[in-house]
Amino acid sequence: MDREIELKFLIPPESAALALAQLHGEGAVRQLDATYFDTPDHALRKAGFGLRVRDGEGGRKQTLKSASAGGVFSRGEWETAIAGPDPDRDALARTPAAAMLDGETLTPVFTTRVERVVRIVHVGDAIIEAALDRGELSADGRRAPVCELELELKAGQPGALFDLARELAKRTPLRLSLISKAERGYGLAAGVDAPAPRRQAAALDPAASVGEALQALGQADLAHLCAGLEALRERPEPDSVHQARVATRRLRALLKIFKPLARDEAARRLDAELAWLAGEFDAARDLDVFVGEVWNASAAGAAFAGRDAFERGLEAARANAYLRMEAALESPRARDVLLEAAAWLEAGAWTTDPGLAEVRDGPAAAHAAKVLEHRLKQVRKRAKAFSDLDAQARHRLRLKGKTLRYAAEDLAGLFPEHPKRAERFIAASRAVQDILGALNDRSVRQTLIETVSHGDATTARDAARIALADDETELLDRARRALDDLLDAKPFW
Repeated sequence: MDREIELKFLIPPESAALALAQLHGEGAVRQLDATYFDTPDHALRKAGFGLRVRDGEGGRKQTLKSASAGGVFSRGEWETAIAGPDPDRDALARTPAAAMLDGETLTPVFTTRVERVVRIVHVGDAIIEAALDRGELSADGRRAPVCELELELKAGQPGALFDLARELAKRTPLRLSLISKAERGYGLAAGVDAPAPRRQAAALDPAASVGEALQALGQADLAHLCAGLEALRERPEPDSVHQARVATRRLRALLKIFKPLARDEAARRLDAELAWLAGEFDAARDLDVFVGEVWNASAAGAAFAGRDAFERGLEAARANAYLRMEAALESPRARDVLLEAAAWLEAGAWTTDPGLAEVRDGPAAAHAAKVLEHRLKQVRKRAKAFSDLDAQARHRLRLKGKTLRYAAEDLAGLFPEHPKRAERFIAASRAVQDILGALNDRSVRQTLIETVSHGDATTARDAARIALADDETELLDRARRALDDLLDAKPFW
């Protein structure tokens, strides 16, 4: 098995020639036609594999790829030259997919037709293969265009791969993607508009090291963010906004969970840029919640003198928030966030610093137990004085609780001996986050109403009467009970 380290970028078709012009080195042009196969119930895809038979230069080859092989951008690959157009069962029997294919029928799912322009690029002592793919995917008569640039490290240090990507990104709008052609092809074959992508949980080996756990969780978070931003570009709607913001916040939480390895300047810059990106979603998300979950549900039949003007103000504020968010998504700054997150996860200082070896190579379970205990202690300390907290302090408690929840969800796999405890603890932490979120949303509503009313005190008062009709005292009581339940839950670590 060979270990790939590669980056893939989506680029606008009109920028493809510019990207090629920056890649100096030996080159070739290949036509690559491939068919992807799976069982009727897509067992390979569910297990994280992709199986293709490709015709191209060098003849016909069968390739099985796995989702990961030890790094954020590494994949396992088993390739064999074959004679026929269908998969070679004998070759598959020598791969990790053999067990799930025993006796199963393999049928075509989708095809790809791609022209690949290859350049071999030297960056210092490193050798990198750059491949520009242009063509299309097809499944059951449906088609989707392909325009992607892949950079694969053939020799040398991973940092060289990111150096080349940074140089290309200065002139070409590269958008990092962790979605393979196989995933796009399966989506096309499904023939339905998919919802905004959710995060796929990383399966942690209880014996994993801290560094291995960081990269596995980081890949899941970064994949969620990349897919979320693409979905938001294609469908700017409330669920897409929510998923993109959650993905950004989870990646920030990861830096906190693995803080001993994230103290370098690059990690601090990454955290600041992720905070900026998350902030670009805030106004759109707040207005989506206000309009969709509060106003539309509460204002039916309500009448007051300034209602029409207030609702026009809401529509205008929401439209402006989406315009601001969309402009941020198309900015070089947003594209750079993804690239720098990838660079830090795969080639950051923490991966090679001898001073961090003890932490990096230590058992992830021991680190996780310390993190979870520390995060729970922070929540417990603030929860004791909950009755005395103002809205801002409750919001800070909510943020602490959110990091605890993310840590519990991410790290529970390291403690397989207590699955029921983990389920109860995670459920309790989610309940705390939800109710503290409701309290924070109530505070945000008041500010939003005042902003949309443009200084009209009467309109603001009448709108608040509708939008703030829920009982804050009841919400506070529910928050206290939720906190008590969390603090009473048995730790699973």
